[in-house]
Amino acid sequence: MDCEEGEGAVNRTLAEAFRAAGCGLGYALRTQRNLRIQCGVAAGVLALALVVDAPAAEVALLAVACGLVLGLELVNTAVEALVDGLWPQPSEVARRVKDTGAAAVLVGAAAAAAAGTLVLGPPLLARLGVPAAWVKPAVAGAGAVAAAGAAAWRMLRRPCG
Repeated sequence: MDCEEGEGAVNRTLAEAFRAAGCGLGYALRTQRNLRIQCGVAAGVLALALVVDAPAAEVALLAVACGLVLGLELVNTAVEALVDGLWPQPSEVARRVKDTGAAAVLVGAAAAAAAGTLVLGPPLLARLGVPAAWVKPAVAGAGAVAAAGAAAWRMLRRPCG
């Protein structure tokens, strides 16, 4: 069975279930620019964690955070495909469902960014020669600037409703 066959078929074996999951991942990677960007960011974050020699538990935390963002993006892709199939014409309900799915990805990405800043910020600042007393305020400041930037970006986008 390739990705085009057996539409709607129930997976009868574990191999078929994995093949279907691979088809879904392939579809999402081909069609979703944001997923491709998020995969690149995740790879970069995990590589940076190895470069700064982060402890294994912190690398695991970053891996889980990255996996959750990618998983949320895949769920959002599935929701969008379902909504587009159910509401081919523009609809207020469809817009709200899609916006809420995108919001889930945004919340997950913000949490992952916070984890990344807390885990990677101190060793990166130390490597840049920032005095130890400045590390925590610098990391907090970077987080505050990122949060303010995200809030401003959201407010400047199209109005809700």
